[in-house]
Amino acid sequence: MAVKKEKPTDFLKEVSLFDGMDDKILAQVFNLGKVRHFSKGESIIREGDAGGNLHVIIQGSAEVSLKKDKNDRSRYLADLERGSIFGEMSVFDSAPYSATVKAREDCSVHVIKGEDFKKYLKKNPEEAFVIFSALVKQLSSRLRRTNLAFTLLGFDS
Repeated sequence: MAVKKEKPTDFLKEVSLFDGMDDKILAQVFNLGKVRHFSKGESIIREGDAGGNLHVIIQGSAEVSLKKDKNDRSRYLADLERGSIFGEMSVFDSAPYSATVKAREDCSVHVIKGEDFKKYLKKNPEEAFVIFSALVKQLSSRLRRTNLAFTLLGFDS
C-alpha cells in the first residue's frame, strides 16, 4: 500500500481562515511566509512584544498563556495544535501580542509577515473576502466564549 506524501501546503487546509481554498491559492499563501522551528519550552511569541505576524502550527503543539501578576506568573488559556492560527489580531490592529505562546513540544510554525499578508489580500479581493469572513467568525466565536465565561463567573451584573 502506497503512502500518500503530504504537500508542504497541506497543513493550510486545516486552518479555518483558508477553508475551501484551492491548492493554487494555498501555495500562494504558503509562499508568503517561512517555516520556523521552535524547541520544547521556547517562546514563539511573547505577550507585549511588537506584533504583526500571522502564525500557523504545522507540527507539534503549543500553549497560550497570559501574565497573571507582577511576579510574571502566567495563566493558562489554551492549547494549540496543527492547523491552529495565532497572532492574527495583531496583523490588523498593529497592537502588541496579547498573549504568550510557548512550544509544548518541538514545533514547526509557518510565519507570515503581516505586511506581506495584507499586500496579498489587497491584490486578491476574492480570497480576502473568504479570509475576512472566516476571521470574523473566529473572532466572534472567541468573543462569545469570553462573554459566556464572564457570565458564568458572575461578571455580568
